[in-house]
Amino acid sequence: MRRLGLYLNRLPGFDKRGFDRRELIACVRAADQCGYDSFWMPEAWEREAFSTLTELAARTERIHLATGIINVFSRSPAVIAMGAATLDEISGGRFRLGLGTSGARVVEDFHGATFDKPLTRLKETIQIIRLLLTGARVDFTGECFRLARFKLGFKPVRADIPVYVAALAPVGLRLTGEMADGWLPTHWPQARLTEGISEIKQGAESVGRDASRVEIAPFVNVVVSDDMKRARDAARLPLAYYIGGMGDFYHRSLSRLGFSMEATRIQKLWQSGRRRSAIQSVTDDMVDAIAVCGRAEECRSRLDAMTAFGATLPIVAIPNEGTTAEKCRVIESLRL
Repeated sequence: MRRLGLYLNRLPGFDKRGFDRRELIACVRAADQCGYDSFWMPEAWEREAFSTLTELAARTERIHLATGIINVFSRSPAVIAMGAATLDEISGGRFRLGLGTSGARVVEDFHGATFDKPLTRLKETIQIIRLLLTGARVDFTGECFRLARFKLGFKPVRADIPVYVAALAPVGLRLTGEMADGWLPTHWPQARLTEGISEIKQGAESVGRDASRVEIAPFVNVVVSDDMKRARDAARLPLAYYIGGMGDFYHRSLSRLGFSMEATRIQKLWQSGRRRSAIQSVTDDMVDAIAVCGRAEECRSRLDAMTAFGATLPIVAIPNEGTTAEKCRVIESLRL
């Protein structure tokens, strides 16, 4: 039986309804009951992740609950550590911490912070969180943070809460290998996961870590439909949105990974306001390389095949279309 995670695939500003909190609970409960490994809650400018995961912890039994992801600029490392330790306690040791740097658009335009030294900040945040989770007093001096004479006022359930990093660039991948328990690639061509894993291995070996212990957990936009054209069309929007509207990270990443011409065209169209044309410029080849589309049995086969490329925990999207009951049935069908 395949090992799968589940995530909420949200494009803020495009779904005018927002997501229904009660529907989210139903979907995660369905995933819990049919044996999903974990649920990953994003945080952009909609629902706050820790509060949502706390409610889900009270409504589920076995499924692990994770931030997927929070950025390291909107909270201090101490606040992240307190949140992680608290949610791990509430959930009975079922929490995982997914971190990333985000980008200037979110950090500066929404949070009003300065997007400066993102990888240094990420590294120091992980270091401080790990120190605080031990329950010991922390004295820390870095480039971004300085802490003195403080420790958590309660004993965390676990000192080794797993930390996953969302990274795309080689330097971030090597940092993942040096420090993290897992890698969370987004919109990464499945057949080229090995290239990211190679960078992670270099980072791990540089500090004497075993790279095979780093979980490879790609977010995969899965669209289940008997109509392949309709499924592919649904998968185009997220790709265009990330390439065109989320800074330059995804453009650079997909350019390195074989889609330079397509990514440049999509970015130019999106940023010039021609968003429909940008979406239409996402080719079938891009969709098929990055997303998983088709009938349920075809999607299951594609997900199983990802192990050959190094994936240890594919994380699939909650369906965007259909009633709550229909979404739950799709979630369950991927575990058959």
